[in-house]
Formats: sequence, structure tokens, C-alpha cells
Amino acid sequence: MIGKLHSLNLRSKLIIIIIITSLIPLLLLGFFTFNYLSELLQEEVSENELERLTSINNQVSYFLKDIEQMTLFFYKNDTIQEILMKDSNRSLKEQYEDYEYVNDVFDTVMGVKDWDVNIYVIGLNGDRYFSNDYLPNRYNSIRESWGVFRKAQNARGSLVWDTNYSVNRVDNQEIVLTAGRILVDSTTNEKIGYLMVDVYESAFSDIYEKNNFSNGENFLLLDHQGYIISSQPDKTDVGTRLETDYYNRIVNGEKGFFKFNWHETDSILTYQTDESTNFKTISIIPMDIIQQKNYLVRNLTLNFALIGIIFSIWLAYYLSKTITKPLYKLIYLMKEVEKGNFDVRFYTKYNDDIGIFGKRFNRMLERLKISIQENYEKQVRMKDSELKALRAQINPHFLYNTLETVNWLARLEGVHDISKIVVSLSEIMKYSVRKGEDLVTIEQDVNQLKNYLTIQEFRYRDKFDVHLTVEESVLHQKIPALLLQPIVENAIVHGLENKVSKGQIDITISKVQEYIQIIVQDDGIGMDEKTFAQVNREIKEGLEFEDLGIGIENVRKRLYLSYGDQFQWTLTSEEKVGTRVEILIPYKEG
Repeated sequence: MIGKLHSLNLRSKLIIIIIITSLIPLLLLGFFTFNYLSELLQEEVSENELERLTSINNQVSYFLKDIEQMTLFFYKNDTIQEILMKDSNRSLKEQYEDYEYVNDVFDTVMGVKDWDVNIYVIGLNGDRYFSNDYLPNRYNSIRESWGVFRKAQNARGSLVWDTNYSVNRVDNQEIVLTAGRILVDSTTNEKIGYLMVDVYESAFSDIYEKNNFSNGENFLLLDHQGYIISSQPDKTDVGTRLETDYYNRIVNGEKGFFKFNWHETDSILTYQTDESTNFKTISIIPMDIIQQKNYLVRNLTLNFALIGIIFSIWLAYYLSKTITKPLYKLIYLMKEVEKGNFDVRFYTKYNDDIGIFGKRFNRMLERLKISIQENYEKQVRMKDSELKALRAQINPHFLYNTLETVNWLARLEGVHDISKIVVSLSEIMKYSVRKGEDLVTIEQDVNQLKNYLTIQEFRYRDKFDVHLTVEESVLHQKIPALLLQPIVENAIVHGLENKVSKGQIDITISKVQEYIQIIVQDDGIGMDEKTFAQVNREIKEGLEFEDLGIGIENVRKRLYLSYGDQFQWTLTSEEKVGTRVEILIPYKEG
């Protein structure tokens, strides 16, 4: 797989890389954005639910306070007090009048408020008055040590609340809460009876429904002990204690929300406590309901991600095309150069990396073209130089054979000096007519120089001495052929020949750092300024002259053609003092 990826062209690689580098952050951003917005939505739903619970709690509190105010109306009603203090054996007419009065009070109270409650006035004299159609058994007889009677008696006239832990169902209505208060004679403060108010569960359900209760949502109303007073929509848990792992957190807390599992369903529970009654209103919303709201966020995230993916693919294609198009153009131009077309050029109006690369490509072509032209010209000049050197010789093979004949005749006649000169001259001729060797070892060129000096010794006799020093480490280094002889010949002809006294030539060849150093120094007559300037002119100027003799100018030109700018030439001369030539050429290992 990786091998195939490496084998793709640059445009495909760029498209893949840009898409990957764009998609990964995009997908991560979408993922974290969706999670963040989901959490934010859950918090917002919980905060809104908390506000709604506060409103419901306030309504419940107002409802319970209204009941308390209603009980105070009965508690302070003098007529009711008088009725409850009457003899139970009074006439039926009087009993009926009392019954009508209390019922009128019931109608007055119940007509003002649309409550799902029943009111019971229970007198110690045996009178029983109730706002509904029947009297429950639990109120037929007074059991002051039981339930709400006991709480009312202990409260000494204050209102008490009692949760019905066992649910009684009558006509599908459930009594879930009872308010109780003792009734006393206002003059003597003597207990004369009880007032009981039964609150139906539907009274609380009406409050829930008025506050936009939705399907799937659960409401619970707990008393201060954690018993369920009311629930919506499921009524099966009414009258039981709330059973959950978070019971203590709910009972001990004032308000809040958290995630939990309700009947095997992931949900969010929100609760709020009423300060006056310590009743707690609880809302349980399944996560599925919240997730329905998350679908919008999810769809928006997916749509934006899809748009981002499409844009990333387009951007990848556009950028890859923008980057690779000039590169493909360069590849095409390189193929043209491979075919030998050096006139192609890369044109760009931008100065970016590829533009700089193209400009350097153009400069490289210019230099390559110049280099090829110069190399061609060097080869032509080298061949021309060799041809002219050969023309300077008169049939060298014929002369070589003739010199061999003279050498044998000199030996036969016993003229050894002539033989020695002829042998040296024949070696020079042999060295001159070699073929296919532009470069020779220093050892070969030094031997050629010795043959030349042998002949010059017979010509000039004691006119000069020659001191030759060659380091052994440079003997096998290659140099252009006939490099030393022209320089030494120049020293003899132009420096020592016209000198009155005996002269000296010092020749030193050694290795200095990364170079081979060749020094030829004489103590001859030297050169005047004009001659020195002409001999020491620029090498490139010298190349323009057609006269390629075998002197110093020839040596310099051949050095330039062989080494270019890698060699160094230093000529110093002073009249009546002498001339010094120093050459530095690269030393090559091996």
C-alpha cells in the first residue's frame, strides 16, 4: 500500500495529502462541535426545565397556601364554632339548618376555586359535614392517636400536612395529600373538632399540564420525607418512597440536574425544592427526547462537514494543479534538453519557489550551453595546437630513423659525444611523435627535459648550471606533455644566452597542500616592463592570438585548456636579476 502511494505522481500525492490534512481536522472539529453543542443543549434543556420546575413549585405552593387560607376561614368562623358546640341531640330541624349553613360555606369556598379537594368538618359532638357525596370511614370516627389527627392535635391549631402512603381510588381519583387542623372555641380555646381537606392527585396533574407537559416526560412531587405525592403520567409509584441511587442527593439538595438511569432508560433528572413546604418537584426527561433536538445539530454539523469535504477536494485539486503544472512544464523542458535542444526556456510571472527554480534552470541552461561551447572550442584549439606543433617538425618519423643511422655511424667511428647528442635528440623526437597521450607523468616529462638539457650542455658548454629537484610523491602525477621544456628553453634563450657571466637554473617540483608546485628560476638578464607586460597578459586575451608557438605562451594556453581556472600562474622578472615562473596545478590522489 505504501509502495503504491510512493509510486503515484506528485499531483495525486498532493491531492491525497491535502484531502487527508483537511478532512482529519474537519472531522475532529465536527465531532467535538457536535459533542459540545449536545452538552450545551442538555444543559440548556436542564436550565429551562429548572425554571419550569420553579414555576410549578410556585404554583403548588400558592395552591397549598390557598388551602391553608381556606382552613383559616373555617377555623375562625364563629357560626361553625357554635354549631360544633351544640348538643348532638338537638332537633332535626336545627341539625338540618346547621347542615345547610355548612354546605353553603362549602359552596362559597369551592365555588371561588376550581380545586380537586374534599373538605370535612368533624365535630367532637358527633356532627359530620363533608363537601362530597360520602364520608370516608377514616373520618367517621376520630382516632386522635392516628395519622393526621395526631399531627393536628400536636400542632395546636396550626395546619399540618399528611401524605397518604396507601392510595385509595374512588372514581379514578386518588387522594394523595391531606391537610388537617383542629377547630377550637375562640373564647375558651377548647377543642371542638377537626377540619380535614383531602387533595386529589389530579389537582397537581392539572398544574403539570398547564406548564406544557410533553409526552415521554415524567413529573414527581415529593414530600419532605421523600414520598411521592404525585406523579405524571405513571401513577403506580404514588404513595411510595422514591427509589433511586441518587435518593440522598435529591433529598439533601436544594436544586440541580444530572444524568441517571430511570427504568432502564438514560435520562436527565432535574429537581427543585420549595422553601415553605420543603416539597420537591422532579422532572425526568429521557435522553431520546433531548436527542431529537440534537438531530438538528447533527444534521447541521453533517451538512457543514459535507460542504467542507467538497471544498477540501476542490481546493486539493486546484492547489495540486497550480503547484504541479509548472513542474510538469519543467519536466517537459528537461526532456527537450535531453534531446539536445538547449534553446528552451522556462517563463513564469511568479517569484515563488517554483519560479526561482525555473529561473535557475534557465541560468543552468545558459551556463551549460556556454560550457559546451567552450569545451568544444578547447578541443578545437588543442587539436590545432598539436597540428601546428607537428607542422613545425619536418617529417619527424623520417628524422628519427635518420638520427638512429647517425648514432650507429658515430659509435662505429668512436665519436661518443655525437652519439650521446643523437640519442638525446632521437628520444626527444620519439617523445614528440607519440599518439593519443595529451597527459604524461611528471617523470616522463622530466626525462624529456633531461634529454633536452643534454643537447644544450654540448651547445653552451659551461655557460650555465642546472639544479633539478623533484619529490618522489609527484613523479606519477599527470601533467600536459611538453610542459617543462618550453619554460626551461625560455630561461636559456631569453635569460642566460646573453648573460656575460655563468648562469644558473633551479627547477623544483614538489607537493604543496592540494597542489603540485613547479618553479623554474634563473639568474639571467630578466625582462623589461614592456616585455613583461606582453608575456604576462591575460590568458583569455592570449587565446585570441593565432600564433601558438612552443614558448611560455603555448604552455599557458595549454594549462588553461586543461585546467580552466583551477591552475595558478605566477611570473616575476627583474632586469639584470632574473626571472621566476611558478605554476600550481591540482594534485590528484591515486
